[in-house]
Amino acid sequence: MKNTLLFIAALFVLPTILLPGCKKDGLLVKSKSTDSTVTTLATGSYYYVTTDNNGELYALAYGGNTIYKYDGNSGKTAFYTLPATVSGDSTAFNKMQCLTSDSLGNIYTVNVNGEGTANVLKITQSGSASTTFSNINPDKVLQVQYIGTNNGGFYFSTYAGIYKIAPGTGPQLLVNSFSPDFAVDKNGNVIYATYIQYDNTAKISLNQVTPQGGQSVIAANIYSTGNTSVFGANIVTDKLGNTYVYITTSSFTLLKINTSAIVSTVMTGTIGNVDGTFKTAEIGGVYNMVTDPSGNIYFSQGNDNLSESYIRKITF
Repeated sequence: MKNTLLFIAALFVLPTILLPGCKKDGLLVKSKSTDSTVTTLATGSYYYVTTDNNGELYALAYGGNTIYKYDGNSGKTAFYTLPATVSGDSTAFNKMQCLTSDSLGNIYTVNVNGEGTANVLKITQSGSASTTFSNINPDKVLQVQYIGTNNGGFYFSTYAGIYKIAPGTGPQLLVNSFSPDFAVDKNGNVIYATYIQYDNTAKISLNQVTPQGGQSVIAANIYSTGNTSVFGANIVTDKLGNTYVYITTSSFTLLKINTSAIVSTVMTGTIGNVDGTFKTAEIGGVYNMVTDPSGNIYFSQGNDNLSESYIRKITF
């Protein structure tokens, strides 16, 4: 279990390490296929991604200064850039972490200052920014990893667990989870993974916390990591209520859990960065995943030596 946490911690702390080294970004938009495919949309330095209610794609660069918006016709444009900070002003915001959106198309990010204070920033489609929650993470040692929204509720995770904030209240711990990645489905359920190791076999299960606080197992033992405890897991839901879990060990597997808790394998294969059909495509260590209104999945992924990252799309 300790090795698992170290592996996941190394994966998710990555943007903090690379934030100062933001590189020039490039964009490559490929034509849409009628078949189920994996395609690379952009190369450069990216970590978090999200989509709005119109299916527009947004990505936060490693530098943490600018959120980019992508369009198949006009390419990449700067959607929001943090104001310049004053050197030595410890209260000035100097980077962003995490991305999510609500049903109205507003974009949310975590705005972190030089002292590690984390505030939630809401950005409207016009680019107007305002703070919705202040100082959400008093434990500045464990940075915020992922965020989510549903019907005015706001969620975030650290390596201490998954939290919920309602307007006028402080953070409420919902559940401890071995991985900070989580998803909020259309009904407001928080979906997360658990990991239990039995002797030389480790099992991953999918669980949920309802809006009323009830906890339950959605699907038990959806994946076995075998005798290794080194793996990563990413979770995303679509508007139909399906949940996708992406798991990496020495290979990759994308699982689908439908509303009847039936588990199926969408694709599996060799770790890499190869576009193609589900039978031939290769996917590496995923940083962040999100679905659009059509059910397609976007995700960010690094290359073998983590010197470059990609925004890729799974089209069903």
